[in-house]
Order: sequence, then C-alpha cells, then structure tokens
Amino acid sequence: MSILRKLKITPLILGFTIALARFLWKEDKHIITTKYQYKNKNIPSAFDGYRIIQVSDYHNAFFGRSASNLLRAIKKANPDVIFITGDVIDRRTPFLKRSKTFIEKVTNIQDAYYVTGNHEADYTKFHKLYEIIGNSDVVNVTKKAVELEHRGEKINLTGVSDVWFFGDEENIMTYRNFSNEIKKNVNNLPHNFTILLAHRPELLSIYSKNPVDLVFCGHAHGGQIRLPIVKGLYAPHQGVNPKYTEGLYEKDGTTMVVSRGLGNSRFPFRVFNHPELVVVELKKEY
Repeated sequence: MSILRKLKITPLILGFTIALARFLWKEDKHIITTKYQYKNKNIPSAFDGYRIIQVSDYHNAFFGRSASNLLRAIKKANPDVIFITGDVIDRRTPFLKRSKTFIEKVTNIQDAYYVTGNHEADYTKFHKLYEIIGNSDVVNVTKKAVELEHRGEKINLTGVSDVWFFGDEENIMTYRNFSNEIKKNVNNLPHNFTILLAHRPELLSIYSKNPVDLVFCGHAHGGQIRLPIVKGLYAPHQGVNPKYTEGLYEKDGTTMVVSRGLGNSRFPFRVFNHPELVVVELKKEY
C-alpha cells in the first residue's frame, strides 16, 4: 500500500514542482515596463515629451544571451536617455561578463548615465567594473554633473555614490559626508531643472533638502514579494513593510522615482513582482 501511495503522490509532487519552477522563472524573467508622466514648470519646452528609461538593480541577472531580452525591452521603450541607478553587479554572484556585455551594448540604443549602488561598494573587484565603465560610452555621474541637451535647450543631471562608499553606516560622519557630497554636486548648476541619480529611496529626506526636482532610485527591489494591500513585504535598509518600493513620491518639492529593479540578491526569487523598467515622460507644466 505504501508503494502505491508513493506512486500516486510522486506525480503530484512532480507536477507541483514543475509548475512552481515555471511560475518563479516567469516572475524573475518576464520584464515589464511601467510608464509615468512627470510635470514641472521648470522643464524647458524642448524637453516636453522627453522619455527617460531607468535601469536599476540589474545584479548581473540572466535575461537571454548577451542580455538580449533586456536590451530589446529598453530599445522598445524608445528612450531619449537611459539612467542606470546602481547595483549593475551583484557582490554575491559577480558574473562580471554579463554586466560588461550590458554596459558595452546599452549605449548602442541611447546615451546612458550611471551611478553606483551598494553592491558596487562591497564588490571586491570593483576596480574592474569601474574600468569597464570608464572604457565604455556610459557616463559616470557619481562625482560630477553634466548637461543633458535636447533640441537646443539643457537641463542638469548629476549623481551621488552609494552611502557605503562614504563609510560605515553606524558612523554619523558617513551620512554627513554623503549629504555634503550631494550639496556639492547639485549646487550652483547652470540650468533651472535638475535631476539626481541616487540608489537608495529611503534617503528622500536628504535629497529633498537640496535644489533637486527629480530623483531616480532603486535598491528596494519592489519589496521582493508583493501582495495585495500590503504590497512590498521587505526592502534593504527599510525592513518589513517598507515605505518606498515603487512609483513616485514627493517631499518638499522634490519628486522621487523608485524602480522595482531587475535582478535579485540574497533572496533569489521575486513573487508577484516582475523585473521592471521605468519610463518617465517629462511634461512642461504651463
């Protein structure tokens, strides 16, 4: 009798296992594109309709050979510019070749700008990644501001390195130095509209103390597991029931865009939380 039971149960277990594996694979690999519209009177007329695509938390994930599925999704979104907001590598599974391929190919689609995430800060071979980025056409704005030009008008774009580059988070000087770096990077810029690329959304209160109109962040992975009503369950540096996991948030005149990101890190699966590319269309408010 026990053998018969095993024979009956085994196909059920096998079927459930296959179904679960297919579900988790689709949750992790089916990229969605989320679109937002952002209005501001300081946006130059030439930038009305300007399309920004945000790529965050890639974590050297597999999206087809040579990142083909990811690159195809970015191209399909028809961006005017591409922002890469950190964690292009994963410190625990550092398939540097995947990140290298993505970095080298993404600028074939459109101009791309990059800032670091916490995984770059804790990656033992970060110098190799930095060298790859430096040799590519991707522009690193972690330490400098640049001008984005479109149809003869310009806006400011700048960034900041992840907090871990400034030291131990238990040290009060770490956040003080981080804040000072943002001030240095965003003050006295030449144009009326400023975009900041950062990594961590939980630091909105710091970003909003500066003359910044729009901030792009990632890091939260959408809360990793998303459920109705409660939405994201857990995010790094926010803990359980995190506040900032996706979408747009506003504080003191600064709007923050949070991407759910693409890859995974310590927890290897996404649940009801597909990898996400974010498209933000700028609209001049009259």
